[in-house]
Amino acid sequence: MTKRVLLVPKGYLGDLLLTSPVIEALKVSDPTTHVTVLVPPQFVSYVKRDPLVDDVIVFDRRKANKGWKALRAFAREIRARNFDRAYSFHRSPRTSLLLWLARVPERVGYAEAYGSFLYTRRVVKTARCHEVIRNLELLSEDLSPDLQGEIDALKRPGPSVVSERFSLRIPETDSEDISESVQAVVAAPKAYFVLSPGSAWETKRWSSQGFREVAQGLIARGHRVVVVGAPDDSAACRDVAAGLGDDVVDTCGRTTLLELIHIIRHSQGVVCNDSLALHLASAARLPTVAVYCATSPLFGFGPWKNRAIVVEKGDLFCKPCRRHGSRRCPTGTNACITGVSSDLVLQAISDVRSESLRLRGGAPFQVISS
Repeated sequence: MTKRVLLVPKGYLGDLLLTSPVIEALKVSDPTTHVTVLVPPQFVSYVKRDPLVDDVIVFDRRKANKGWKALRAFAREIRARNFDRAYSFHRSPRTSLLLWLARVPERVGYAEAYGSFLYTRRVVKTARCHEVIRNLELLSEDLSPDLQGEIDALKRPGPSVVSERFSLRIPETDSEDISESVQAVVAAPKAYFVLSPGSAWETKRWSSQGFREVAQGLIARGHRVVVVGAPDDSAACRDVAAGLGDDVVDTCGRTTLLELIHIIRHSQGVVCNDSLALHLASAARLPTVAVYCATSPLFGFGPWKNRAIVVEKGDLFCKPCRRHGSRRCPTGTNACITGVSSDLVLQAISDVRSESLRLRGGAPFQVISS
């Protein structure tokens, strides 16, 4: 009998990307599994494009489904779907309570989650591994033995087999999804790199001046530069692109998500902070240089299955200051931001594109500290 499974990822797009290998694992283990994903309204059309997703449920935490009465009503809707099992990648008590109220027979969540006592099975996260692996851990017990073996191999330190399995997935784009202006940017004869200077957290943003100097260095090498970002990143993107001529195109705030994916997918490589662009570049299998300021890839949110170099300022007693960054530097020095030079990033771009790049010790990416 077909098993009906509900997935409850975290609410950000980057988290949805890092959960996509879970869907693949479920389908490979048992192709008859019916997979439904609970998502915020803004990501419904994106998730529906995944051919491995059978159904989508919209959960509007901030508006329609906010409050105790709305949560109970929503739980009744989920209960009516007769799911056999639910996997929650959230730590929030609201998610734990929702699945308990929905009476899903098997409720699997992390032991560290708030309200974890409401789950029927609790899984302890492995601390020092990639978030993709931690996501796969949550359902490993329910997968076929060969997939369990692959996940266990990924968790072991040292060299491991590189395979296509468990890659991040982004949707394909059609010409009708892409505006004429974006098509023109992509189709211009000179190859381009994507620079993404934004981040939701101030201490995760490398300096605009640093990105600008990288743009100038790429132009000097004969490349174009396309600057991308959300509307909130417009000031940083403007600082990077202003006055650099026709070889720099600032698309910040003027693209849809599918257009952003299209731009990244057709680039020569990506230079970014610890942000969504990093995960999109991993999904597109592009050479990537990621500047880590206040955070660290050791938290599990580094590049995944693409050629990548992480550049950061080493030997700082205060780094990393927080798992997801801060609004301002706790020490007031911004040393993790100012300590990374554009020369180091430009060298990393050359290295990551070189066929001679070898990742030491089987590491998924190389780290360079200044």
